[in-house]
Amino acid sequence: MVTKAIDQLPKKHLVRGIIIVIVLIFALFVIFLVLPKIFAEIRYPLAYEELIITEAAAHDLDPFLVAAVIHTESRFNPGATSPVGARGLMQIMPLTGQGIARRMGETGFSVDQLYDPATNISYGSFHLQGLMGRYDGQIEPAIVAYNGGGGAGDNYLAGQRSLVPLESLNYVDKVLTAKAAYEDLYKIELGGEDPLARTEAELTLIGQIIDIISAQVTSRLSP
Repeated sequence: MVTKAIDQLPKKHLVRGIIIVIVLIFALFVIFLVLPKIFAEIRYPLAYEELIITEAAAHDLDPFLVAAVIHTESRFNPGATSPVGARGLMQIMPLTGQGIARRMGETGFSVDQLYDPATNISYGSFHLQGLMGRYDGQIEPAIVAYNGGGGAGDNYLAGQRSLVPLESLNYVDKVLTAKAAYEDLYKIELGGEDPLARTEAELTLIGQIIDIISAQVTSRLSP
């Protein structure tokens, strides 16, 4: 009965209805595809992507992991200072930073350098690389150790989770969740994905919808 009623509509009303449907489809496209991405990017912001890519490559790390650690540690605030004195984007403790500088062959280390994004990401990536090596490339114990120290990482690896601080257990979950979000949101910025590929996929979807609607319009308007 619905189809029969549509067939009996004047053509101008039918065309107007089809146009409304097209507008609604585009509105739904924005609501369900565009807005969620915008809100997700607010929750998981990204900055210093060139530094992240450079230091991740220099230290054989996944850039999405580096970004996730930065987000979890400081939410990309280079001036962040924790109650225990950790500083900068990747929350490096002064003594840790001094040790990293020495191992990297740098001289004249100053605590204030940890507020410099380039220095902090370099030191944090160096430290994370060392932990990844310690645990044969296993991400989870390395992340636990980044937060709670080598003892916590060792206990995590050994399956002795009851000996791992709750903060470190929560920390690894936060980092892995952030890593998945960054992989989803920033394939172009951090993963080298061709931006045209995503655009073409979205345009293809829109085109398919328009083709379906156009076919319906043509069939309804045909004598």
